[in-house]
Amino acid sequence: MSTKAFIGIVLLLIIIGAGGFYLGQNYKLVPASVPSVPTPTQEVSPQTSAPVGVVVTVAPTVDETAAIMVAVKAGLIAEHGSLASTMNVTVSKIQGNYAQGGAVDPASVGGAMWFAVKENGVWKLVWDGNGTISCDLITQYPDFPKTMIPECWNETTQKSVTR
Repeated sequence: MSTKAFIGIVLLLIIIGAGGFYLGQNYKLVPASVPSVPTPTQEVSPQTSAPVGVVVTVAPTVDETAAIMVAVKAGLIAEHGSLASTMNVTVSKIQGNYAQGGAVDPASVGGAMWFAVKENGVWKLVWDGNGTISCDLITQYPDFPKTMIPECWNETTQKSVTR
């Protein structure tokens, strides 16, 4: 290969590389915006458009889910110490002012579930762990959906109670 051809190929590669770099700098990807959907403060039961007993809830916003995750992580750190700050918190269900999800320590096997409640406009962790929730705790939140917490543990009788 001649010296002129070699220099021509090198210059061509430099021009292509510079063009790619320039385009990459000027055309950065912008994340798509997520539409905001209002979150109700309480569940709404339809009057005529749905069968009796059907409960309609509006989907939570991304901000609401993020607020729950922050509150749950803060509650986990307050209860279990700073090591809980590495836990990955997920939200699996939000129903009105009640939420549930999971927390996993990336350095260990398994994880825990948690339940949170929104009181006075602020989310707070009310229980985390594995197993059945104490009835003494759940009586403080009588409106917590039974679909989320269908049973609790009675400390006095040492028996599981269907809510």
